[in-house]
Amino acid sequence: MRVLWILLLVLAGSIAGYMFTRFERDAPAISTRTDLVVLGKEHPHEFRVVDDGTGVERIHVWLEAGEQTIDLVDVSYPGNLFTGAALNIPRAVEIALRPEELGVSDGSVLLVAEARDFSWLGNVARVEIPLLIDTRAPRVSLLTGLTYARRGGTELVVYRIDEEAERDGVEVGDHFFRGYPHPQDPKRRVAFYALPPGTTAGDQPRLVAEDRAGNRTTAGLNVEVIERSFPDDQIELSQTFMASRVAELLGGEAPDDVLEAYLKINRDMRAENAQTIKELCTHSSSDRLWSGSFLQMPGSKVGARFAEHRTYSFEGRKVDEQVHLGYDLSSTSQSEIPAANDGVVVYAGALGIYGSTVVIDHGLGLFSLYGHLSEIAVEKGAPVARGESIGRTGQTGLAGGDHLHFSVLVDGTFVDPLEWFDAKWIEEHIDPKLALPVSPPS
Repeated sequence: MRVLWILLLVLAGSIAGYMFTRFERDAPAISTRTDLVVLGKEHPHEFRVVDDGTGVERIHVWLEAGEQTIDLVDVSYPGNLFTGAALNIPRAVEIALRPEELGVSDGSVLLVAEARDFSWLGNVARVEIPLLIDTRAPRVSLLTGLTYARRGGTELVVYRIDEEAERDGVEVGDHFFRGYPHPQDPKRRVAFYALPPGTTAGDQPRLVAEDRAGNRTTAGLNVEVIERSFPDDQIELSQTFMASRVAELLGGEAPDDVLEAYLKINRDMRAENAQTIKELCTHSSSDRLWSGSFLQMPGSKVGARFAEHRTYSFEGRKVDEQVHLGYDLSSTSQSEIPAANDGVVVYAGALGIYGSTVVIDHGLGLFSLYGHLSEIAVEKGAPVARGESIGRTGQTGLAGGDHLHFSVLVDGTFVDPLEWFDAKWIEEHIDPKLALPVSPPS
């Protein structure tokens, strides 16, 4: 009799435990992006559902667009109410929302997902994701006509966009140049762009505008590119020069294989410095900080020029080649260096092959760079005026003698400084586009 009671108690406990699991109260957990989604032609969305109790029985996803309800996914998983899920694992559902295929117009809709478990209570979890459908690409209006631009030089385009763009500017090959509000008219946009020496005749500049839904518009610019050749130079490397540069840039004494160490600097460090400069030019003032022509260092003599192709030789054999992206200006030793134009210092310190370097933001994506300095007289964040001393010339970095390496950059891309030294070029190519348009006579 006692054994029977024990068996009954065990059976009752088992039944109670079973009933407890069948009546578990925890709803499934749905993981997904729940913030506002702005979508254009297509949007992928994923739901991941987990239920640690009886397992996931069903996932249902639909779209609520006004009075319209559109089923997107309705899937049930193996199992039953007595044993739960046949395989209790996380379940994932992926959908690709294509508004045009679904017949949904632009506007606000709601994406809804529900997940049910195998509990006898039928626990249900629900998430709602607000969607803003926008399938119309931005409309752009070019306000700049035929333009003549030199290879390696800079130009400026003025345009309008009929909606706020997430990304707009000019593409030239793999280069992108961001747009900014027009200094005189917030209804218009401006973008400086370059025609880098490495691009081909097929890399014609084109205006692009992309909204936050990913809709994209492109428009070709009416640009006549004036092709030009760039100078070549032969540089014979000496053991003494390489040893001194390697010791400075790598620290300590020069290694046994000085040539290998020098070439590593000339290639790898140069590429790293270029990336750093690109990142420095990522953020530019939306105001025009400069005016007039850029100032060349007074009394300076021009050495190497922009886009000069350099061939490096050692002991009579070619060992490397690079492109010089600026002007080398020399005067007396440790000459005072003036800021080329008004702006704000965004970098002041050591910068690899450029040695002690200052970079100034002039606004609207325009920057100037001063390298090989022996002394820096400004700090990051300081405003500077045209002609104000920012340091002195030197031979830090990969300099072969005391001089200033001067560069001009548009959105991180090096351009020919010669144009920016030319007041007439600025008056003809830049200033009219940054002024208010003249109304035609009535």
